[in-house]
Amino acid sequence: MAWREKIPLTPPYETKWMLKRLAMDPLNTVDAANGYVAVPLTMLNNAEVIHVWFSHDEAMPEVVVEGENLTFAQVYPQLARIFGWEQPLQKVYKHFQKTDLAPLAARYQGTPLVLDFDLYACLMKTIIHQQLNLSFAMTLTERFVQTYGSQKDGTWFYPAPETIASLEPEDLRALQFSRSKASYVIGVSQAVVEQSLDLQALHDKSNEDIMKQLTRYRGVGPWTGRCLLLFGLGRQDLLPANDIGIQRGLHTLLQTEKRPTALEVEAAGEQFAPYRSFASLYLWLSTEE
Repeated sequence: MAWREKIPLTPPYETKWMLKRLAMDPLNTVDAANGYVAVPLTMLNNAEVIHVWFSHDEAMPEVVVEGENLTFAQVYPQLARIFGWEQPLQKVYKHFQKTDLAPLAARYQGTPLVLDFDLYACLMKTIIHQQLNLSFAMTLTERFVQTYGSQKDGTWFYPAPETIASLEPEDLRALQFSRSKASYVIGVSQAVVEQSLDLQALHDKSNEDIMKQLTRYRGVGPWTGRCLLLFGLGRQDLLPANDIGIQRGLHTLLQTEKRPTALEVEAAGEQFAPYRSFASLYLWLSTEE
């Protein structure tokens, strides 16, 4: 039986930039004008699309959630984690007001750090995206999901680890994966299936321990690990100093003569702690307008 719940959110909670960013991924079902996001959740052997509507009322933000088979109590913790309903957004804004990030903090005030809908999907997407331009990375990910995933109510679900673990590299080569990337995706999926890589256990580990564990696997380097920490696990104090978007954003913000190096990004980012992940988000947003 279908259910529907309304949840008040603590301001500031800004949906404009969040929805714009979600809509950049062609696999997401987003209607920004109506504040709507379809969330594909797989829990307790149920694959269900949860319908989420955000209000555009900045003074009194709220969200309406609708589902059917999975209960509200079952899906709420995951939705709150994905959309940052419990993130300290007011504290983030006040902290950044005292830093060089103040102009961006004012522009993007209340924009949450939104996570990928599923941890395994985040890992697969990140491995696929590494060392590719964004356009082809999205095309390749779209082929991967539409070939081996499933669609329900018009919304795409990433394939299960068991599906990808059973493939041969040539299967992914047919989608224009490189041979090495095909073997990385399959190898990591096999580790997930065999539980040598327990993704759910990562929630309780430190960033350092997670990076050590992930980078043991072929195809998972520091960039991939940090992306999983940011967009899979929602760690709030990460600034990927080697990221070109971060460097460009800082270059424009600080009006430096040249684009900063990774070491210079790290030094400049010290003032943003303990919310460097939000600084990363706001810098990326500034380059995407």
